[in-house]
Amino acid sequence: MALTYGDTKKRALKLLDEYDTTGVIQSTTDVNIKIQDFTNDAMKNLAETTARIPGVKHIINAPVRNTLAYDTSAIKTFEPGGADISITLTNARSCYFEIIGPATVHIEEATAGSTTYTPLETIAVPGSVTEFTEYRRLINPTQLTNMIRLRFTGSYVFHVRNYILYPYAWESEADVQQHRPFFEYDLPSDCLELNNVMAKKDVRQFIPYAKYVLLPNKRIGFNRYDAPAEFVVNYWRMPTLFVYTDVEETNDAQIYGIDRINGTYRVSDDAAMVIPYYVAGNILLSEGGANGVTVGMTLLNIYEARKSEIISNKTEEQGTILNVTGW
Repeated sequence: MALTYGDTKKRALKLLDEYDTTGVIQSTTDVNIKIQDFTNDAMKNLAETTARIPGVKHIINAPVRNTLAYDTSAIKTFEPGGADISITLTNARSCYFEIIGPATVHIEEATAGSTTYTPLETIAVPGSVTEFTEYRRLINPTQLTNMIRLRFTGSYVFHVRNYILYPYAWESEADVQQHRPFFEYDLPSDCLELNNVMAKKDVRQFIPYAKYVLLPNKRIGFNRYDAPAEFVVNYWRMPTLFVYTDVEETNDAQIYGIDRINGTYRVSDDAAMVIPYYVAGNILLSEGGANGVTVGMTLLNIYEARKSEIISNKTEEQGTILNVTGW
């Protein structure tokens, strides 16, 4: 039977000597709040150390227009009075670019054989855009044979890079393919730490891969030219913490253990058995007093000792991580 929060609470109260001689729990209103908070703290601590919860994310890195001929990663600087920065493509269906404002971006079309362009969309990039910001657009030419031009202009100095016109449409603007040397992908929201990355490049090849970059906001980047490939990102999960209500029975019924069907991830029952020592130890430390501090430290030492006996899921990292941000 799976252990519950109620089991942790009872054990922690016993360690705190909150039962009287008849086995009745004394008033525990303040203590209960601390037990709730420290239980969640313990779950996270265990998931970061010896009771790691594995997770996996599959990322397909198979860009279109993936040759050096389309590389526009060098920063282009627009100077007022100089020539506009532009590219053209017959029957372009979408575009992507990264820009620092203030700037005006025109998506225009011209009929076959004509040099006169008419606007399809104008994008005003404000001066408040002070870091390279990506823009994606879908384009609908009035005729399939029309020439499409993506043109950058303005009255002030600005910078642009990674701009491209695609001859393909995507389901939505958000889906338009990015265009940069390292393609960026979101890591799962519950990612605590990466374990390793494996690459599948053909049917007979499944190898460790270490040439990724970690980016802010839990994103990972892969070299666009290491493609086509499927990257298997193995990581350690943030546990699903307990959510407490005003109903004690509801709180007490919350279980530990991994429940993949419902999509929740918590520490295992083996790990849950050591949580009361963490909870009671921290409560005694928070209440102070010489005896409380002494007993609290003893309980925390027991917690650390028993925690170290849990068999860790962690495997050795394959290769080296290039971390460009310190995240």
